[in-house]
Amino acid sequence: MTSIKAVIFDLDDTLIHSGINYKEIKSNMIEFLVKAGVDSSLLKEDMPNIKIIGVAVEDLRKKGVPESAVKKVLHKVNAILDEAEMKSLDDAKLMENALEVLEILKKRGLKVGVVTNGCRKYADKVTKLFSLEKYVDALIARDDVPSPKPSPGPLLKALEILCVPADKAVFVGDHWIDAVCAKKAGVKFIFFKSKKWDIECNEGIHDEVVDDLRTLITLI
Repeated sequence: MTSIKAVIFDLDDTLIHSGINYKEIKSNMIEFLVKAGVDSSLLKEDMPNIKIIGVAVEDLRKKGVPESAVKKVLHKVNAILDEAEMKSLDDAKLMENALEVLEILKKRGLKVGVVTNGCRKYADKVTKLFSLEKYVDALIARDDVPSPKPSPGPLLKALEILCVPADKAVFVGDHWIDAVCAKKAGVKFIFFKSKKWDIECNEGIHDEVVDDLRTLITLI
């Protein structure tokens, strides 16, 4: 991967070992959405959060729920996510070799970005907690954009801040939503193998696969 000018990372389970209890979040979201009037048969715990929210909003609108009420539901869903993310900080750990790799990238003159579906408060706290913020030139969180990953919006916003075109950047992430986000944005994608997610979800939409962040140094 020659002529790369920026490396953009996912945050949870890429730069840090996340302490977020994803199963609990989904369960709480679904429980609330069903109480809010969403058909329970439409919501499954194996669906990504963004899909759960999208299906719920569509169902509420089909039922004629006023837009003001839909917005209140979305506000509560985001509050559930925010609370779970902040609660997870005590269990978060730095990913092996993350600081070493970031330091090398910066010494090479590369720009570094982070794009996360976590809320801004969580992203700021966790990057400061592990001294990541001094390496990061652009940080885009869930509440910084109209639509989070897998929408390309967050990644495109990071590129805009970094002043780097899509074909001069690479995105590193551990989840299929990262891969789809990168593809839609026209950015090369490196799949970071995490114990939490299956590589099969990313078949055909990654340019490289690594299981150690240090491998990035030889690829970029």
